[in-house]
Amino acid sequence: MKIRKVKTISAIVLFFMGVFLVNMVEAQQVIDRPQLFKRESPYLRYTSYRVSLTGGLGGATGSLGDFMAANTFRNYSLAVDFVFPKNNMSVGFAIGSQYFVNRLPRQVYEYDNGAISAVQTRTVTAYPITLIGSYHVGDVNARVRPYVQAGLGAAFAEVANYYGMLSTGDNGFKFVAQGGAGVRVLLSKTGNVGLELGATYQHIPFKIESEGLNAASSINARVGLFYRWW
Repeated sequence: MKIRKVKTISAIVLFFMGVFLVNMVEAQQVIDRPQLFKRESPYLRYTSYRVSLTGGLGGATGSLGDFMAANTFRNYSLAVDFVFPKNNMSVGFAIGSQYFVNRLPRQVYEYDNGAISAVQTRTVTAYPITLIGSYHVGDVNARVRPYVQAGLGAAFAEVANYYGMLSTGDNGFKFVAQGGAGVRVLLSKTGNVGLELGATYQHIPFKIESEGLNAASSINARVGLFYRWW
């Protein structure tokens, strides 16, 4: 009787040991399965998102350059993109802020009905909101990824010319068009943070005959950081 109990207990122990060994082998096969290490990065499989914050030098061009004759570092942009992995494209929107100021020495300005002695202060302000599309060279995980970009939208723009406390000028919502190029550099190949450098040409048709302006156009060079996620 005791021998039968011992045999039964031994059979049960051997059964559970066998189940344990089978599970261990299967687990080892799952862990060692090479396909798990060959899956593409999520950035290559899914649409991802990117936000960029940049700032830098703005230079007035054309008739605005003649009116302003000064550059600015008060030139910022916040952009949000939807990045598509298969065609190297991204689309999104950007919100910008630019402020130019130029002060001329005090002098006497003569008019038909009199003259005024004043320090002339010329200012140009623009807040563009644009829809942007970009084409990139290289896949989304490339450490260095050049791009070209175009955008259309609207901007609230104001040109003001102060003679002391008196001012002339105009403001309003205007059409805006942009075109540019740049490069994005990931700080690590599969990381989330990178460095962005770029330049854009921005055209705002804004005609003010009294100031000799045909448009408020500028070239903007910016540097900053971007963050991506999926």
